[in-house]
Amino acid sequence: MGYVKPSILRLILTVFLSAGLFAQDQTLYILHTNNTNGALENCYCPDHPFGSVEKRTIFVKDFINEHPNTVLVDAGDFFTMTHQSYKDSLMAEAYALLPYDAILPGDQELTMDGDKIDPLLGLMNTKIVGTNITMDGVNSLVSSHLVDRGGFSIAIMGIMDPYAVKYYSEELKEKIELSDPVKAVEAEMEILKDKADIFILLTHQGADLDEAFAEKVKGLHVIVGSHSQSTMDEPKEVNGTLIVQAGKEGYYVGTVALILNKETIEAKSGRIDTMTFDMPDDDRVMEMIHEYESKTGKINRQKLKMKEEKEWINPLKY
Repeated sequence: MGYVKPSILRLILTVFLSAGLFAQDQTLYILHTNNTNGALENCYCPDHPFGSVEKRTIFVKDFINEHPNTVLVDAGDFFTMTHQSYKDSLMAEAYALLPYDAILPGDQELTMDGDKIDPLLGLMNTKIVGTNITMDGVNSLVSSHLVDRGGFSIAIMGIMDPYAVKYYSEELKEKIELSDPVKAVEAEMEILKDKADIFILLTHQGADLDEAFAEKVKGLHVIVGSHSQSTMDEPKEVNGTLIVQAGKEGYYVGTVALILNKETIEAKSGRIDTMTFDMPDDDRVMEMIHEYESKTGKINRQKLKMKEEKEWINPLKY
């Protein structure tokens, strides 16, 4: 090999190294939650010794600190089933502690009066997606939301199937207008096809309908489901779409990992992590819980029993 000038050699090395770095895989994480049902903390049921939002908040913050290339979403039913306004306001504040990129309201939210739900959604400090949803008095809904992570553009959409409100009264159902979810998503994807690299769909319809939906719509990369409160330890792939869901009551946080290379997804995987009692509590969420208990006088009897047993086993020493 003949002599190569140092300047040319440096140029060759720079091009080679840059090409190598560009070809390296990147991992995009999607953290997902659903069906929290107003549970700021665990029910303290013996058969469910898990935490909830008080644990989740620390878990998610730590995960995103370690993996900045993360999208955070929720697929609905985050407020109480019985529309407890004070507790719902605390839940909205708790959600705002985390950097959610987009949230889909569920039937528990959309069956509230518009003048009550819209201010609560505003408190959550995030995008509220509803690709096929229109509701009187709710002005915060957007058809989709684009976020950028690691140089990739991610489109987040959200749909509710009419099945989710099937058993509500006609009066409640008349408040919500739900267009055909398949047509709505396909139309939105057509609009975004030159803007988005990855399509995430939040759904409020149940795991079975998620599978049927994936069969009908091409080009979706991930469906984050809810409503059926399914605890999916492993995701299911249908028609190239990874379908996930993370149980109920805040017991779990789901994680999807997409291995990206240039413009392609090399691999997809998913899991759920349990919010166990031994995980740390978020200070602000605990303040909310104590505030709720002191103002309402409502405290879980099982929680009191566990506290008394703990004090009996470990009495204070004077």
